[in-house]
Amino acid sequence: MSEKVGLISIEQWQQCEKALLFHANAQDWEKLVKVNAKMTQLLIKAGKPSSRSQLLARQSLANTHKQVLLQLEQAKAQLGQEMNQFKQQQDGLAAYQLTSVSGGAYD
Repeated sequence: MSEKVGLISIEQWQQCEKALLFHANAQDWEKLVKVNAKMTQLLIKAGKPSSRSQLLARQSLANTHKQVLLQLEQAKAQLGQEMNQFKQQQDGLAAYQLTSVSGGAYD
């Protein structure tokens, strides 16, 4: 029988952790946002932990949440770098096309 405090079991906190990790690793950001919102609702509903096991379960969830946030920040930074590289390539291609067209007129 699982311990319940504020109607939220330790297993539910563990399910939240697993869902956060699963969707973060799959880079499914939309589902990750939904899991985060559900987790927030559960935390509000549960209130303060009233036992050591509940506290430990929530600390584990908080550590996982922090890890997922770091992963998101890294993915965002990588996407920003890729976008900058793409923009530079586009700028270079446009410059090449411009010189190619203008140079072709004098051939």
